Amino acid sequence: MSAFWDTWRKEIIRGAALFCAVLAIGLFVNYAVGRGRQIVVTSIPAALRDLRSEFGADPGGGPRSTGGTWIYKAKLAPKQRLSVRNTRGSIMVGSTSGDTVQITAVKTYRSSDTGSVRVVAVPYDGGIAVCALWEGDDACGPGESNWNFRERRHGESDLNWRGRRHNDVAVDFTVRLPRNVGLRAATFVGDVHVTGARAPLDVRTVSGDVDAVTARGPATAESKNGNVRIRVETFGDTGDVSASTLNGSVTAELPAQLDADVSAKTVNGSIASDYPLTVSGKFMGHDAVGTVGRGGRRVRLETVNGSIKLKKAV
Repeated sequence: MSAFWDTWRKEIIRGAALFCAVLAIGLFVNYAVGRGRQIVVTSIPAALRDLRSEFGADPGGGPRSTGGTWIYKAKLAPKQRLSVRNTRGSIMVGSTSGDTVQITAVKTYRSSDTGSVRVVAVPYDGGIAVCALWEGDDACGPGESNWNFRERRHGESDLNWRGRRHNDVAVDFTVRLPRNVGLRAATFVGDVHVTGARAPLDVRTVSGDVDAVTARGPATAESKNGNVRIRVETFGDTGDVSASTLNGSVTAELPAQLDADVSAKTVNGSIASDYPLTVSGKFMGHDAVGTVGRGGRRVRLETVNGSIKLKKAV
């Protein structure tokens, strides 16, 4: 009897120790998940709000004045591309029935010299690049290095970016885009809105909202701090769709008859889909993956702090 009790006593002690270890691990995981979620919900949005405040159009507050207006017109053939790059200010794009692109850039300011910002147009074989250039910035063209803000920031001197932060000039672009002309539009701080496009899109901002509609893909819409909505009414040859942000919601509206491999991911938010997808939840985040129709083209939707909605365009 003593040997029997000794054996069970050891098992009870071992089981109690195991239970305590599992409980401790569970509490630690719960704490880590809670801390991680707190960082996602509070720290990341706060840091991104600071970014918008630092580079915003009106860092000092007060009324703004309108400076010079830049107007540009040129013919673009179907399948060519217009590229518009900004640093501080919005890009608003609509359609025109002709073959001439029409661009208006309006400068506003509070105290800085509007002459410190130039707007230039650079035609090239594949289309036209239009850029707002702050002091110390002379690069405008179709090359990838001209459109990657991260590469440019590391490549430029701290003095240039420090001066740009303290320059309160903003440039707001209004564009009338011919049909079947592709668009690439990027700004650092500001919203990007596109309507009536009929060709591939690539639209991005670091801090601002993106709202883009095209009658033909492929399409890319990206923000770091803002909501992203993209609507593709029909597809081109590839028709890939990518919409992403760090802090904000993502909404994609796609044709009802869809053939795509879909991937949707969020860390802190929900996922809703009009298409049949398998949604799975983890300690932090939700994933949705699935093949719609025959599959083929890729649809990628991602956010860190926000919800995702995949809708059928009506």
